[in-house]
Amino acid sequence: MRRLFIAVDLSIQVVERLATLQAELNATVADQWGEAVRLGTVKAPNIHLTLKFLGDTAPEMLPVIQETLRVLCRPLFPFEVECRGVGAFPELARAQILWAGVDETSAEVLGLLHRALQRDLVKIGVEKERRPFRPHVTLARVKSEESRSFEELLTPLEAVSFGKSFIKDLILFESRLEPSGARYEVVDRFSLGEN
Repeated sequence: MRRLFIAVDLSIQVVERLATLQAELNATVADQWGEAVRLGTVKAPNIHLTLKFLGDTAPEMLPVIQETLRVLCRPLFPFEVECRGVGAFPELARAQILWAGVDETSAEVLGLLHRALQRDLVKIGVEKERRPFRPHVTLARVKSEESRSFEELLTPLEAVSFGKSFIKDLILFESRLEPSGARYEVVDRFSLGEN
């Protein structure tokens, strides 16, 4: 079984800004809570925006998934995504995951793409995701004995823009769990609008 997901890459400039934000958040959390809270930040090469998590996938499904994605991408056009704002799951008052979001227009476009992926992948037997799609870029996981409120820390960042990324392809990634953490490998790329 291969642990797969479909995502889009962000521009180097956006990733650099998000990495700077991660460093700032780490420093602030250390000042505020000391050793009681740690942030397990996502390494810069792993920063991406997931469109659809496929999970453990049988090897024989791979060619069918690849063909489905190829067909889906042909009539689509490249588009721009603006990374904007910061939040937390499940909520700021008891944060477990810190994330950067996208602006309203980007969220709409990504939502349409996510729905198309769900529709086409269900036809070939890929299970539909139960949770509502909320486009975001995971920045860090909060490691703490008790839940902490990040409201004061993140509310001032709700409208901050981290820049735009030009999305010209969808990427099928494999997630490999290693002792040093997850490592993402590109399995295939699917260009938007390519015949």
